[in-house]
Amino acid sequence: MEKEWSESRAGRFALSLQMRLLQQCLAAWPRRGKSLLEVNCGEGLFLSLLWECGFDVTGTELTPALRARAAATAPAGTEVEAAADDHLPFEDNAFDWVVLHVTAADGDGLAASAREALRVAARGLTVTFWNAASLPWLCRRLSGHKTVWPEPAYCWWRIWRLLKAFKAGRLTGLSTLAGPIRTWNRQCAAAPCNAWLRGLPVGAWGAIRLDLVPLKPVTPLPLRLGRGRLRRPEPVLECGQKNLVRCHASPLGSA
Repeated sequence: MEKEWSESRAGRFALSLQMRLLQQCLAAWPRRGKSLLEVNCGEGLFLSLLWECGFDVTGTELTPALRARAAATAPAGTEVEAAADDHLPFEDNAFDWVVLHVTAADGDGLAASAREALRVAARGLTVTFWNAASLPWLCRRLSGHKTVWPEPAYCWWRIWRLLKAFKAGRLTGLSTLAGPIRTWNRQCAAAPCNAWLRGLPVGAWGAIRLDLVPLKPVTPLPLRLGRGRLRRPEPVLECGQKNLVRCHASPLGSA
């Protein structure tokens, strides 16, 4: 299902906005020398983006086929391990930051995966999910579920209340893809509307960040590197080796 969605026209368009939103959501996190765990990394669509942002990235994925694809395209030095999201093979506080992509089919699984992600996070946790309280989801329901949708989807406020109940830190939420699925197409005149209203919980894809420690002001990565140094989010990630010499010569991280 994930491969079918990521290769569709709507899926490629959605991925470009998802990558942009994830960059914005994680911009407040220091990255130099900081480790990040991506739980449920799937076929690795975000691994390169997180690595390019300057994090020391590790991914986990339970499905063998997806894990193999992720490992094949992962940046040099990035590990992709087999693990269920509700039973991670890491010590408490093993990573500075954790990104959890929700894949649980029910509320119990959702809560278990969130607790486990929080257990291994020392400084912060971001949860991404498909939003069942969004306009695109409502339009899909009214159309009789005729369009492909990457299940599962959860109501924004359910995720928010779950994280708030941990009483572990400050919450910040963003969303993207606010328009109907028929506008998830670069050729559509209404396509720009999908990037609007990021600060409101109305987009089809949401990200809620839980900061466990106070964050110091940092210079946003795109501003510090300049327009030509950090690639723009792309619908499909390119495979290939990174220029490690250039990477080491110009560290992307910032504490």
